[in-house]
Amino acid sequence: MAARQEREVQRLRDELERCRSQLRDQVDRHGGGGGGALLSGGERARLLAKVADAGAAKRRAEEALRSAVDAERRKEAQMRREREECLAEVARVSKEASVEVRKLVRYIQSDYPSDISSSSTNI
Repeated sequence: MAARQEREVQRLRDELERCRSQLRDQVDRHGGGGGGALLSGGERARLLAKVADAGAAKRRAEEALRSAVDAERRKEAQMRREREECLAEVARVSKEASVEVRKLVRYIQSDYPSDISSSSTNI
């Protein structure tokens, strides 16, 4: 998701640069010394509006990218916490199972000492 938004930001940056380049070309073509005064009013306004739109789109895309990155970081942190909790639970259950197995082995050995010793010699 972040890669897609980064591509969108890059596309908007490229479009902004293209618009700026077109504006510079128009100014250069019409003399350039008049600060754009040689452009027709409508053409100048259209190009300025296009540059402003590209800048606004870029800001929106960058904000969306920041939001996505923040959400991804929060999700990663949550997943790390959940992983640690699961590992702790597995360790706890494993320890409890080990204790129970030892208790059962001691119980069996204390109640059936002759059966265990005779069965182990047959093996």
